[in-house]
Amino acid sequence: MQQIRKIELLAPAGNMEKLKTAFHFGADAVFVGGAAFNLRGMSSNFKNSELKEAIDYVHTLGKKIYVTLNIFAHNTEIEYMPKFIKLLDEYGADGVIVADLGVFQLVRENAPNLPIHVSTQANNTNWMSVKMYRDLGAKRVILSREMSLKEIKEIKEKVPDVEIEVFIHGAMCMAISGRCLLSNYFTNRDANRGICAQDCRWNYKVIAEGHEEKGAHDVVEEGEQTFIFNAKDLCTIEFIDKIIEAGVDSLKIEGRMKSIYYNSTVVKQYRHALDSYMSGKYVYNPKWLNELQTISHRLYSKGFYLGKTTEEDQNYNTGLSYSQTYQLVANVMNKLDDNKYRLQIRNRVFTTDTLELIRPKEDPIQFKVKEFLNTKNDEIVDVVHPNTIAIIESNIEMDPMDLIRIKLPEGKSDTDMDTMTNNL
Repeated sequence: MQQIRKIELLAPAGNMEKLKTAFHFGADAVFVGGAAFNLRGMSSNFKNSELKEAIDYVHTLGKKIYVTLNIFAHNTEIEYMPKFIKLLDEYGADGVIVADLGVFQLVRENAPNLPIHVSTQANNTNWMSVKMYRDLGAKRVILSREMSLKEIKEIKEKVPDVEIEVFIHGAMCMAISGRCLLSNYFTNRDANRGICAQDCRWNYKVIAEGHEEKGAHDVVEEGEQTFIFNAKDLCTIEFIDKIIEAGVDSLKIEGRMKSIYYNSTVVKQYRHALDSYMSGKYVYNPKWLNELQTISHRLYSKGFYLGKTTEEDQNYNTGLSYSQTYQLVANVMNKLDDNKYRLQIRNRVFTTDTLELIRPKEDPIQFKVKEFLNTKNDEIVDVVHPNTIAIIESNIEMDPMDLIRIKLPEGKSDTDMDTMTNNL
């Protein structure tokens, strides 16, 4: 019988609500960003006081939280970083994610006992570079997304005394491990400063040198527009057992700017898959992939894990368009009495809608409600709108942070970004 070891499921958390939801649905750890020095400049992120609250909360669960310091720092930022590093050490962060060697050194000097995780931005693609970071004092190395299973296994075999982390789900950058120049040049939004404009998903035209008077021409393939840089999203649920068997220690989900519905769904399915593997009786369940199809996503790809990519790993037809079959309409705030529950409404929902309750372990449960009580004016209504609080009656048992969704009409989609910042 194979020896079962502990594997970490690592989830993104762009704010406190997303952090709590990630753990509710089965994450072992989260990675977050402070107000500066990280690569999600357009995420809500955590202020210093919020970081302290988040770290304390995570530790009450017996879980872990890592803070991103993964910018490539400029001179003006170096003088401000030691204070923040010392603060993270004082708060008790379980580790920091670092890409820049100068920042690495600052962490070593100002918080010698603070674990360092080397970011995927550092482009580690071979065992010698992993060994070098281990020798410098890194506890974990997050490998580049361009790695195959065979290469990952060899790295772990040659450097067994350093933790290995890999991405298992989420967006893929059209650059070496996200180190892209397009956004900076075209829009003055530096991809390596956390404000990428995703220029790689744009539709481009070409102008022939010496024939400028003829104007721009579409980049076409067989008469259709071609999105030459547009990567499909990574999804490894169908072979997650192979990734585990390659020797990795942490399975990382991308998406600190994604919605709580995205986060909860992805965490839940990989939690099921990981638990199945850890049971020693792993069996792939097609339901996992079916549920991952319900969230807003580009078409899925297996990335580089199984060998070289092909034209099937690029989205040549649809540019920025996403596919999504369900929409989050509410989250459960608390149970009142008997069968009454207070909900935070996130999207418009009618009494005629068939609702589905999403819980951490069970399959979705369909139900309907006869009426909503709008708490703003204590009115009984048959429709409620976003950013309101409503009370419903239901015989279905619900817990705080459970989610409620509806199926979208055929051909309709929704954004995967969530701007709501309510702290549950």
